[in-house]
Amino acid sequence: MKHPILLTLLLSIFFIPVRMTAADKSSGSIMQSLRAAVVENPDSVLTVIDGMEREGDMPIEAYQANLLRGLAYNEKRMFSLAERYARRVLAADSIAAHPAERLNALTLLSVAQNFFGNFQGSIESSTEAMEIARSTGNTAAEYNILTTMAKTAFAMGNRHQGYAYLASIIKSGESSTEARVLANVSAAYGVRIVELYADDRFDEALAEGYKRLALIDKIERVGGAPEGFTDQQRAYAYARIASCAERAGKPEEARKAYDSFMLTAYAQNPVGRAYIMDYLLDSRQWAKVLEFTAPLHHILARGDTINDDYRSLLISDGRAYAGLGNYREGYGLIQRASDIQDSLYMREKTTRAQELASAFALNEKELELARVQSESQRRHLLMWLAIGGSVALLVISLLIFKAYRESVKRQRIAARQIDELWSLHQMTPPASDEDRDDFRLFSDMQRRIIDDELFKQPQFNRDAIIELTGLSRGKVSQLIEKFANLGVNDYINKLRVEYSVQLLKEHPDWTIDAIAESSGYVRRATYYSHFNRVFGITPAQYRKEAGRTPVTDSQDK
Repeated sequence: MKHPILLTLLLSIFFIPVRMTAADKSSGSIMQSLRAAVVENPDSVLTVIDGMEREGDMPIEAYQANLLRGLAYNEKRMFSLAERYARRVLAADSIAAHPAERLNALTLLSVAQNFFGNFQGSIESSTEAMEIARSTGNTAAEYNILTTMAKTAFAMGNRHQGYAYLASIIKSGESSTEARVLANVSAAYGVRIVELYADDRFDEALAEGYKRLALIDKIERVGGAPEGFTDQQRAYAYARIASCAERAGKPEEARKAYDSFMLTAYAQNPVGRAYIMDYLLDSRQWAKVLEFTAPLHHILARGDTINDDYRSLLISDGRAYAGLGNYREGYGLIQRASDIQDSLYMREKTTRAQELASAFALNEKELELARVQSESQRRHLLMWLAIGGSVALLVISLLIFKAYRESVKRQRIAARQIDELWSLHQMTPPASDEDRDDFRLFSDMQRRIIDDELFKQPQFNRDAIIELTGLSRGKVSQLIEKFANLGVNDYINKLRVEYSVQLLKEHPDWTIDAIAESSGYVRRATYYSHFNRVFGITPAQYRKEAGRTPVTDSQDK
């Protein structure tokens, strides 16, 4: 074992009645040892703390024990317990004198709140944590928190704010000469590129990719980064540049980025090569996809294959086999991926149940400690806990039921509005003579796009419309903005999601992935984002309200 103090503690609790010396029982050294062990051995840390508590000889402060418990449960992804102990740390009278521990507790609380969808609470906790990071001069922690806030903003649909947080990190951090700070700036670039890609802003994402490469060069010059860090960061950057360039219609630039990716040390191992998969799929290099994924099957098969990584691997292989014309094999792999998604859903429910069981067991343990201290107080406490718990459960149940009813109501209204908009899809010609010629041009353009289903092509864009109509770039943009009240990209995406509504109605047995691909989307996540942006609900929610949700889409609910 790497930590002798932790070993001494474990021996004293489980094997022999060892008494630690005063030096061994130093609060700082014990806290440091347990903190070092919590990532790899969270259960052992919890056991040690429980043992010290039972012995009544706690060598660390109560807020420190609660922080260690919160960190351990965070590693175990038991976020309700992590939140509970983070709040206990923050409620301690002495925590104000320990800003580093308070910063850790607020970060734990923010992560837990974000996990449970309490985005506003997560932002408030992150804001308070950021104030501490700034006041203590911990710039790396500040940027890490800002990145978390950006991800939360994107999850809430507040994309402008998310981009603003990332811009703040990049603008203020690029001039730093500290490797740890620059690493957080590089991470912000990574999130920014991913979100620009999701918004179909491929040229902007491409430009950001080259800026990230320049930043990585600076990290290398500054020095101090862990071995292999800059090589790995370059691999990430080149992989994103390749996929963005391919989607932006720049295949030569994409190929050059791919070649640069392959020159990195990170790309020489199968796990590293997985990061170039988006480019290979976008560029339809089906045989290369299968070549790169083949060793990953052996690696992932060594452990539990019920995970998102293995599911993504099967989907990539399925698309590759279908691209090569082997539709039977491709369909079989996609079906296996769907089965894994169902298993993940069931596992999530089981994990949640285990977490609740752990919480219940923890409550029992705390009540038992109270009983040892005072039997009379225990009876009184149990009585009020039962009453308070019942009232709280009733209130929570009512709030959940009310929220559910409101959600269902909003979904039904949105679904009804989608059907009404679909039935009113025809446009009325303008009354003004001077607009009729433009309307005729727009109507003819839209008719040809819809009749020939050109929007279903993933690469269909403004240049394709120009080539189709012979109109100038400015004229195409003017017509679409004038009669569709949208930009060109949003107009094309609107045609795709409107077409997907028709598919959802006509093919209730198709999966959401099949609907997305048939509507011109390469990725399910992009389809979800555009559908929700246009209609205010997800495709799965619309299908459910339309009364035709198939079993194969249960994971989308």
